[in-house]
Amino acid sequence: MTKYNQYAKRLDAAFKEAREKFTKAYTQYNDAQERYAEAQRWHSGENPVEKEAKVFRAKAAMMEAEKGLRDTRNSVWAAYDTQVQAIRRDLEQDVRTSYAASPDAIDTNTIELLKSGVMGADDYYSLVDKFDNNQTMLRLIAKYAKEAAAEANKDSQTRMALNVLCSEIGDGKNKTMRAFDDLCQMSKYCSGRAGGRYSDNHAINMAEKWEQLSGAAVGGF
Repeated sequence: MTKYNQYAKRLDAAFKEAREKFTKAYTQYNDAQERYAEAQRWHSGENPVEKEAKVFRAKAAMMEAEKGLRDTRNSVWAAYDTQVQAIRRDLEQDVRTSYAASPDAIDTNTIELLKSGVMGADDYYSLVDKFDNNQTMLRLIAKYAKEAAAEANKDSQTRMALNVLCSEIGDGKNKTMRAFDDLCQMSKYCSGRAGGRYSDNHAINMAEKWEQLSGAAVGGF
């Protein structure tokens, strides 16, 4: 656990709140479907007029529950995404304050190595591991990696590796921010909205796996 754990806990709480609201609407719709199906079944001794009225009421209730589920599906996850963006901004500001760019943070020997042109993709990744808590150096590493990726003599595999590195550490994004982004992606996966065709059943099943999949990440953030 790091001093930034509060942000992971905020995301965890926001996901659970969204899941609770979505699950409630989903359950209400399923219950309404079952009541409508039951109302349609003929039972001995039923009055035809009362039967028709009962079916009508059950169908109306089911349609209302279906609308409630649709509205909840759209609003709950949109509100959750907005919360996540706000939490991420707060975390990023906190990280930037802790690791602000500073001339004192520059390692001159490493800068000379970056300028030399002798480094391969693995070398850049090794430097990222070494300077992961130094945003000044991460920004400089990303700068030189981007320049190296643009060189005509670089093969496609090296160019791709360097571009991936730049996207991961661009603007000094350190392991704290990368870990949070991974957690955000996991939450999207657990809301059933990450890839493939969406279905409410799938979303419910995935949402139930949140604690199992995210517990260690949230606790150790």
